[in-house]
Amino acid sequence: MLPIARLIARVVMVATTACAGTAVAEPHVTHTDLELRVGEEWLCGTCDPHRARTTVQVFADRLFPIKPIGDGMLEVGPYLKGALLDGGHVPQIAGGAVVGYRFDRYEVLVNVGIAYAADKIGSPNSPGSSDSSQTNLTYDLGLSLRYDINEYYLSVGYQHNSNGEDYGLNILGSKEHNPGIDALFVGAGVRF
Repeated sequence: MLPIARLIARVVMVATTACAGTAVAEPHVTHTDLELRVGEEWLCGTCDPHRARTTVQVFADRLFPIKPIGDGMLEVGPYLKGALLDGGHVPQIAGGAVVGYRFDRYEVLVNVGIAYAADKIGSPNSPGSSDSSQTNLTYDLGLSLRYDINEYYLSVGYQHNSNGEDYGLNILGSKEHNPGIDALFVGAGVRF
């Protein structure tokens, strides 16, 4: 197994294990979500030249209730994401932990994880782009808002991938530059 795949598997296993006690306590609120997201991404967000490309993502999470807060419920669990970046040319996998807050028909989610892309975004192999020395291994950060419609839901959100070097957080060990990828998306999903 690739080292990055082992790392992602460990992050997901730790998040699942940490939530196992809660799942037994309130199984009727525990849920699995599967979502298809489509959006626009920008390589390095604020650098030139600005280049927008389409992104497609499949996002799955398993959320366990932790604690009621006000009129809502705090949730936590693991997530997995598969994406096609750079206009659909570069596959990416990601996984990590997600924290949610559910109130009425709304759910706010924040995900933090690790992602690995099959190719460097902006590399010469990527059609129509210049070499940005993008690293394959990145942090996977996201914020989304969901609205329930029975067992289905709609979502909007923001996603960011970078190695954190612009913020002094390059603890993944990559020595290459990574300007980052920012994306806005809309999605539709089903809850099990």
